[in-house]
Amino acid sequence: MFSKNNQDPSKKPASTTLDSGKKVAPATRNKSANAPSILSRDLIVTGEISTDGDVQIEGRLEGNIKATTLTIGEQGAVNGKINAGKVLIRGKVTGKINANSIEMAETANVLADLEQDHLIIANGAFFDGKCTRKSKPSSAPASTPVAKAKEPKS
Repeated sequence: MFSKNNQDPSKKPASTTLDSGKKVAPATRNKSANAPSILSRDLIVTGEISTDGDVQIEGRLEGNIKATTLTIGEQGAVNGKINAGKVLIRGKVTGKINANSIEMAETANVLADLEQDHLIIANGAFFDGKCTRKSKPSSAPASTPVAKAKEPKS
């Protein structure tokens, strides 16, 4: 079952063979399967956070943040610029938000200017700021031409 391996440990095999004879590709990093980085309730961060992953803030961030998905918990607060693909706000945000999708829960308190393509504001959420759409809306649907009736020949 256990044997000495003379291979260099820094080199990973291209695939692994199971007892059944099937080959399995080595594990690759899956961003969506990774747990988010969490700033706990008792944590105050002053500075800038930048990641390709997901972040959940339950404490306070005094600074800017860039993430794929950002969740701000009910006790969480961000004072700065947010740049993310998706932002879910349950707590407080002061500053600017640039995201593809922004969702404010009923407990959200947002004093920020938004630049987004998709916005959801739940009943009860507080929002004071300016909304700007990132992309131009598709052109208005063209009106269908009205067919003219042919007049009979006299």
